[in-house]
Amino acid sequence: QVNGWELASRLSYFLWGSMPDDELFTAAQAGKLHEPAVLRAQVARMFGDTKIKRFTDAFPRQWLQLHKVGMFPPDAELYPDYDKWLEQSMVLESVGCFTEVFAKNLSLREFLASDWTMLNSRLAMHYQMPQPKESGLQRVALRPEDHRGGLLTHAGVLMLTSDGTRHRPVHRGVWVSEAIFGKTPPPPPPNVEPLEPTPSNKPKATVRMQLEAHTTHATCAACHSRIDPLGFAFDNFDALGRWRTEEAMKAGQGANPPVNASGTMADGRAYQGPEDFKRLLVADLDKFGEAFVEQLATFALRRAMTVDDAAALKTIAQSCKKDDYRLKTVIEQFVVSGLFQKR
Repeated sequence: QVNGWELASRLSYFLWGSMPDDELFTAAQAGKLHEPAVLRAQVARMFGDTKIKRFTDAFPRQWLQLHKVGMFPPDAELYPDYDKWLEQSMVLESVGCFTEVFAKNLSLREFLASDWTMLNSRLAMHYQMPQPKESGLQRVALRPEDHRGGLLTHAGVLMLTSDGTRHRPVHRGVWVSEAIFGKTPPPPPPNVEPLEPTPSNKPKATVRMQLEAHTTHATCAACHSRIDPLGFAFDNFDALGRWRTEEAMKAGQGANPPVNASGTMADGRAYQGPEDFKRLLVADLDKFGEAFVEQLATFALRRAMTVDDAAALKTIAQSCKKDDYRLKTVIEQFVVSGLFQKR
């Protein structure tokens, strides 16, 4: 177990991104910081300090891989409306939603499916939604026709799993597997052939149709059957996260093919589109809770979790279930756990 000084430092750098203040040092010197009641009181105090903004900004950026937004700048010919303000607004939406869930102490389920999001005027224009009443980022209620709600429909998340020219269902599936289920799929085998473009004399084919032809090979099919359904659910969103019902294709003949966002999970559960898929994720809230605690531990302890940590992560997640996985409860239960306090 870490000593009181080390615990004060670990807690402060986790939540404030800086060294402990006098009150934390005093509790450490008195040898009381390990006492659960004292530790919980310190966590509550730190939640109320303005320095907590460092956590609500830094953690979602790491967890959601938001540093990758803009890594592949969109093709200016295909996406002429894209600009840096939009790119920054995409990141602000995801960070803003995390901050809102934290501030209101909402359940982790809000990250999977919600009837609100955080918008500014640039994102509202991008989503073709009504302009917010005030300037700057603000919480807005969503309508069914907006096709939004939850992190997985954020333009930033959808963009970071695209390549600047088209959406990439496999990359989206990998992201869902890592961020939502806490599982990193194995890398593809060497020398995998890229998707073949549709010949100009053939009917237009969606990326999904090309992928399904590609994954008939036995070496590809096993992994793709687990990954692809996690990405196909969001085929209604293009490379910049805009809603669509058909996929615009340059190559091939005929009309643009309709989007097919249905699928079947590896466990046999089927869905008919993103809303259906999100309901399946919410039904697996316990799994998401465990995965989220693992992301929290990785951020706080600055190391990858191993099989030796699995039982502790599960215990922490289970201790949050009775409070419906409210975000502040999850953080507090993690801090008072043995995992946070051990070397």
